Amino acid sequence: MFQEFIQEYGYYAVFLFACIEGEIAVLTAGFLCQRGLMSLDLVILCAFLGTFMTEQCLFFVGRIYGTKILKKYPKAAKKSERIIEFLQKYDAAFIFGSRFIYGIRNFSPIAIGMANIHPMKFSTFNIPAAFIWSVVIAGAGYLFSDALDAAEEHMQLVEILALVLLCVVLGIFLFKKRKKSKKRNKQREGI
Repeated sequence: MFQEFIQEYGYYAVFLFACIEGEIAVLTAGFLCQRGLMSLDLVILCAFLGTFMTEQCLFFVGRIYGTKILKKYPKAAKKSERIIEFLQKYDAAFIFGSRFIYGIRNFSPIAIGMANIHPMKFSTFNIPAAFIWSVVIAGAGYLFSDALDAAEEHMQLVEILALVLLCVVLGIFLFKKRKKSKKRNKQREGI
């Protein structure tokens, strides 16, 4: 039943979670690839497509609606001025590296779009960054599974499922914690 569920919906989950802060889902999928439940190539492809498409969309949100967003949140406007100045000096490094910094991955393309970076320049760096992110995160899950095999040759399926469940619970916890933090920040800005 677990295998059928993973094989039927696993790739969709990787794609959807890669659209948000999806490190936990992609790591878990990489782990399941080593176990033979998923294909590493397809996991990397789904993660790449999810993260790439989301970043591209958010870039255009920032480019088109960035000033409206800043008018709505005046405290964010002050902070964004410094970010935009930084982006204009180090745009390529920021475009490439921001995806690897937990917590800013979903906001960074909006800021990049607001900095009037040309869409082709953004895409030029976003494509390889999305691919490398997908390979590194899925590969880390795969290698983690290999390391577990080396340490514990007789691991039971129950232990594997417990580890996957732990990763999912941890991911949900971090997501909710981040969501609460964002809500708290919005409330502070509204005060």
